[in-house]
Amino acid sequence: MVQWRLVCGLAALYAAGTVKAMPIQDDPTDTPDELTTMDANFPGYGAFMEIGTSPTSATLSTGGEVGKDADKYNPGQLHAARINRRLEVTKSTDMQKLETFFGLELETDITKLPTKYQHDPIPWPASYWPVYADSINYRWAKGKPSPAEKYANAFGYDAKELMDKISAKNGIDSQTKRKNCTDDAVCKALKDGSVCAKREGKTEGHCIPTWFGICHAWAPAAILEAEPACAVERNGTVFEPYDIKGLITLAYDGSKIPTIFTGSRFNGNDNAPNNTDQYGRFFDDRRRDISPGYFHVAVTNIMGRFNHSFVVDITAGNEVWNQPARSYEILRLSWTTPTAAAKKYFDTDKYPFNDAATKIAVVTTRFSWIVESGTNGPLVSTGLVDKSTTSADYEYILETDETYQILGGEWLSGSKANHPDFLWLPASKPDNSTVTSVGLHYAEIEALLDESTSSSGDCKAVSQTSTAAPAPASSTESSAAGSAPAASGDGSAPAPESGDGSAPAPESGDGSAPAPESGDGSAPAPESGDGSAPAPESGDGSAPAASGDDEPETPASGDGSAPAPAPASGDGSAPAASGDEEPEAPAASGAEETQAPAASGAEETEPPAAPTS
Repeated sequence: MVQWRLVCGLAALYAAGTVKAMPIQDDPTDTPDELTTMDANFPGYGAFMEIGTSPTSATLSTGGEVGKDADKYNPGQLHAARINRRLEVTKSTDMQKLETFFGLELETDITKLPTKYQHDPIPWPASYWPVYADSINYRWAKGKPSPAEKYANAFGYDAKELMDKISAKNGIDSQTKRKNCTDDAVCKALKDGSVCAKREGKTEGHCIPTWFGICHAWAPAAILEAEPACAVERNGTVFEPYDIKGLITLAYDGSKIPTIFTGSRFNGNDNAPNNTDQYGRFFDDRRRDISPGYFHVAVTNIMGRFNHSFVVDITAGNEVWNQPARSYEILRLSWTTPTAAAKKYFDTDKYPFNDAATKIAVVTTRFSWIVESGTNGPLVSTGLVDKSTTSADYEYILETDETYQILGGEWLSGSKANHPDFLWLPASKPDNSTVTSVGLHYAEIEALLDESTSSSGDCKAVSQTSTAAPAPASSTESSAAGSAPAASGDGSAPAPESGDGSAPAPESGDGSAPAPESGDGSAPAPESGDGSAPAPESGDGSAPAASGDDEPETPASGDGSAPAPAPASGDGSAPAASGDEEPEAPAASGAEETQAPAASGAEETEPPAAPTS
C-alpha cells in the first residue's frame, strides 16, 4: 500500500521561489506498484475521493489477491512474454509499469515513434449510469423495467433487494450523507453541479453532483468486451443492447479487475487562488500531470506500437471523466532551440525547466476518445460511433537530448489547463466466476452478451426500442482554468447533442433523477487557437542542425524519423519561418470529423427540455 502524497502548500512553493521542472522520470504517480485493483479505492473511481485514500496495489512479484493471476494480465496475448531487464534510470515509474505489462521496451526516440493510429475494434459508447439517476436502476425505456429489474426477473432474484443494493453502492442511497433536498433549488446553492436526486416513489432525496457515476467501469468494458448488437430474450424478459451494456458495466465496477494505473489523480480545489507560477503552470504537479513527455511516449507506444487502447481521464481538474481512447494523430512537429522556446513561450531569455534539453520539439497532437451515448443498438458496426467520438488538439513542447530521446516537456496555451489527468489500462476481463457485492453474476451477463453478439448483425428475433438515458452533466471546471475538452465521462460527462439519441433524465418529480442544468449538457471545447490543428509538413525526416540560440522553429514530418529543416519555397510545403515565428501549415487532409449516417434499428428520441430550478 502506498499512501497518496499530501498536496504541497502554496505558501511553501511561493517561499521557495524556484521553478519546478517536470523531467519525465519525476512524473508523479499514485502507486509505484505494477497492478492496481479497480475497487472503491481505485484512483480512477468516478466519484469524490478523500485526499489520502490508499490504492489497493501489488507488484507482479509479490502478487497476493491482486497479482495472483499475473500470467493472464496481457489482454489478448498480443505481445511477447515479459522480459527481465534492467530499466534505465531516466524512465519514470509509470513507464516501467508499461514496459513490465507489455513485455517490451518503450521507444523514447521521438524520430522513431508512429505519428497516427486508430484502434480497432473501436470501443463502444454507452451510459456512465450516473449516481443521481440511481445507476442501472434507471428506467431508460419509458414504461419498461430498468436493467436491474430485468436481470432480477430473468434470473430469479429479488428485484427490490437487488435494486436496494445497487442504490446503496452505486446509486442515490450511496450518498445519504449529502444534503437532503426536495428540489434542485436547494442543491443549486452548493455550486458543485449537484441536483436533487430522489429514488423512484420518494419525495425527498439528496444533492448529488451529476458527474458521479461508473465511467471507470464502462470504459474498460467498452475496450475489452464486444458491443451488444441484438436484443436477447431470457425467461420471458427481453434485454435490449442498452440493458446489456448497463449490466456488463456494473459487473466491471464490482469485479475488482487488476489495472495498470499511471499518472496521479488531482483531488484538490480547481478554483484555488494564485495556483499558477509565472509561466502559467499549475504549482501542484498533480494538476500539471500527466506531463506532455509521458503523454507523448505513452500514447505513441501503447497505441502506435502496441496496437492497444487505454482509458484516460480527459480533464486535469477535480472531476473524473474516464474515456476509452480511439485514436491519435500528430498534426504538427517542428523544431527549435531551448533558448528560442524560452523567449517565445515563456518570455524569458534562458530555458528554465531542464538544463539537459538540447533540442525542443513543438507538437500538436489530435487525440480522440469515445463519449457516452444514449442510443440503443449497435453503434460501432453502424458507424454511429462517429457521433460519439470527441477529440482535442493538445499543444506542447518536448525536450530531447542530441539523440532525440524525450526527456520531458511542458504544456502550452490552453493545454496547460486542459489535458489528461491520468491514463490506465485494464489488465484483464473479470474472472468468469465473479459475483459482485450487489449480486451480479458476470457469467450470466457474459452469456447474454455472447448471445447478443452471435447473430452477426441479424437482429430480427426481437425488436429494439429507442433510448431515454439520463443526461450526462456538464463539467464544472473553473472558468479561470480554461474549458475542459469536449467530451463526456462520468467524471463530468457531457451529454451528446440534442437529437443524437441521448435523452436526458425524466422531468423532476416523477421519482427519477432530474436532468442536470447547464445548457446542452456538453463540456466546453478545448482552447487550441482557432480550433483547427495544422497539418504535419513535408520533409525528409532528417534532423535539423542547430544554428545558434535564435534558430527559428522548423516544421517536420511525423513519419517516424527525425524532423527536417523547412523545405525551399515552391515545393508545396510550408515555407521556412522567419525569426522564431512558426510557419503556417496547411489544413490536414482527412483530419475532419465525419457525421455518421443514421442506422436502421437504432432509433433516437428527442430529449425533453431539462427542468429549471
